[in-house]
Amino acid sequence: MGKVKLAQHAVTGKKAAVKIIPRAVATQNPDGTTRPAKDTDNKEVRVVREAAILQLLHHPNVVALKEFIVHPRHFYLALEYVSGGQMLDYIISHGRLKERVARKFLRQMVSAVDYCHRNSVVHRDLKIENILISSSGRIKLIDFGLANLYSPRSHLSTFCGSLYFAAPELLNARPYVGPEVDIWSLGIVLYVLVCGKVPFDDQSMPMLHAKIKRGNVEYPEWLS
Repeated sequence: MGKVKLAQHAVTGKKAAVKIIPRAVATQNPDGTTRPAKDTDNKEVRVVREAAILQLLHHPNVVALKEFIVHPRHFYLALEYVSGGQMLDYIISHGRLKERVARKFLRQMVSAVDYCHRNSVVHRDLKIENILISSSGRIKLIDFGLANLYSPRSHLSTFCGSLYFAAPELLNARPYVGPEVDIWSLGIVLYVLVCGKVPFDDQSMPMLHAKIKRGNVEYPEWLS
């Protein structure tokens, strides 16, 4: 949702990644009155919620929100600039990772996710594309657009995330507390790091759903 552009502060010279999300424009009725565009409320609630959640979180492995700007036609989220790139690009260039390297990255991911959960935040879209790695090797979780607050006393029901990283609870349309879907996604991420591929794959969508629901993973013999 939206696009991200590199920006530089005119005075300080500091860089930022600015996420630009267009706001839906109201349409005009024949009688001259206006009506909100379809799904405006849901979309804007998600954007404001993302900004509010990022303002709550302060962790070295969670991308920091520097400023949130509301414009009549756009939302702007000025985010911490991370020199480096996506974990996906890192794996493409390096191939599957040695277990000691994967452990180093996983510790940082677990620290960030645990911090989010202890602050009642569930990410709901953990995947390789939403993990950045800085030039110094520091992990940053990004894209909290599907994140939400959760409580152990209630359940969420929205299907969120990417299919390859989605937990069985989501595919079975079962209510969930929250952390369990992040933990599942973290497991998929770890598998991708050390194996260089996702554990569940199929050209047939129904078969892919069935494989994820069963949860039977084949581990390569060379894994410790």
